[in-house]
Amino acid sequence: MSLACSFSFDLDGPLEAEIIDVEARNGWNNTHVEVEAGDLLTITYVFGRWSPWSGEVFDAIGSGGDPRCRCNVIDGVSHAALIGRIGDNEPFLVGERYHHSIGESGILYLGINDVDLNDNSGYLQVKVEVAEN
Repeated sequence: MSLACSFSFDLDGPLEAEIIDVEARNGWNNTHVEVEAGDLLTITYVFGRWSPWSGEVFDAIGSGGDPRCRCNVIDGVSHAALIGRIGDNEPFLVGERYHHSIGESGILYLGINDVDLNDNSGYLQVKVEVAEN
């Protein structure tokens, strides 16, 4: 008995993939990944833990906590969640996985949803994939 599988993919453009460490103490981490409006951006949490304070560690989902805390970069999003932004545009929730067509052009930045960075520690590793339009 033999088994066979065949897959065929036809993306609009080449797929670029990068593995990136996102440090909790750095605020916005420059990924050096440039995206153009219309590109399909996929960010996937791979591993790692980080902390917005000593004593507890979290993954890309964050602590839950009070999403209205004054310590959040983005109101209404879990404290210490993985967030992103393109250039100087509005930040967005990444969490464990982000998969969307991008409306802006610029460099991708990733960070922790926390404005008090001095007591942060750890990092998350993520995979960033861009399918050009």
